[in-house]
Amino acid sequence: MSQDTIAEEYVRLALAIDGHLPGYVDAYFGPPDWKEQEKIEGLRPLSELARRASALATAIADDNTMDSQRRDYLAREVLAMRTSLRLLEGERMALADEVESLYDVRPAWMDEALFEEAQRQLGELLPPGDTLLERMTARKEMLKISVEQARDLLPTIHRHFRDLSRKRFPLPEDESVDFQFVKDRPWNAYNWYLGGCRSRIEINADLPLRINLLVDLVAHEAYPGHHTELSIKDSRLLLQEGCIEHCVALINSPSCVVSEGIATCALSVLMPDESLLAWYTAEIFPRVGLDPVHAQRERMIVQAMDTLAGARCNAAFMLHEKGAEADEVSRYLQSYDLETEQEARKGVEFLCNPLYRSYIFTYSLGKRMLKALFALKQDVTHWYTRLLTEAVTPSQIRQWMIE
Repeated sequence: MSQDTIAEEYVRLALAIDGHLPGYVDAYFGPPDWKEQEKIEGLRPLSELARRASALATAIADDNTMDSQRRDYLAREVLAMRTSLRLLEGERMALADEVESLYDVRPAWMDEALFEEAQRQLGELLPPGDTLLERMTARKEMLKISVEQARDLLPTIHRHFRDLSRKRFPLPEDESVDFQFVKDRPWNAYNWYLGGCRSRIEINADLPLRINLLVDLVAHEAYPGHHTELSIKDSRLLLQEGCIEHCVALINSPSCVVSEGIATCALSVLMPDESLLAWYTAEIFPRVGLDPVHAQRERMIVQAMDTLAGARCNAAFMLHEKGAEADEVSRYLQSYDLETEQEARKGVEFLCNPLYRSYIFTYSLGKRMLKALFALKQDVTHWYTRLLTEAVTPSQIRQWMIE
């Protein structure tokens, strides 16, 4: 196969797998007739798709003319495809093996002692009250905003983050984002990349909105997170360099770890603590009637809570490895991640979705990997820009860290 044929087969195979696992293709902005042809031809047997994926993997390995970074990207994406097909055929895998084969990272159970230490820190930061969960719930209520308040604030946050991102990163001139509020979804927010450097970002109005989460959401989903990455790679890798594999984005693949790492680090990369605190104090907290004095404590609380997010990964192990019931997992999230019952149940719903059962690991492992890269290499803007503009895998990032 030529490189162009390899890339086309990769895209067509992704579209075919999506027929068996709807949502597997997170975004498609390639030739319309390819997608239409898949609809006309209908579902292909999984065994046929597995043979095609195997032949594609061989073609990539045998191509000595391909750039090594592109080969690594395609090879690991196709390995993830083959893993998805094995799972669709009914093969059972240990969760850690599944995650490693899909995402090029290997998870492990997190010691609850780490959560307990973070909770001790939170106990010193949160206002006095009864249980830690009740105190955290009271803090969330204090930060709660209405959908109407969120609609009013979004243009301000959007404009500020877009301007800051444009100054530091190579955003295409014609990019744009539209925000919409939706209901009955398994996630808090989602970026639907539409192609042509355009995104529609949906915010789940079923879950309580809080001012700090709204700010993080815009950074995560838009600037300089998912929308920024996808629009830059669309413009550069697809349109300028002609790498057709970048007309499709997959849910269960190594690129997701990089994308979620970019998104979970987006706010801290764009606005270090001091500048974010000043902005919260001068503009954001007063806009929703909050005393700016809360802003300093809020940043410290968020840092402590970052550790607690690992409880969601343990929850995946409980559900998919240990056979725990949904109610038990919900109680675990309330106990260790200090989630409300509503939040915990929504979290379990996310983990039970076939598309997302192991996806939860991409957030914490992606963030941990990029934080390690930035700490080692120091020049955060340089390395973040490379992540936004190049097709890389977790293995490639690990290689960067030892070079």
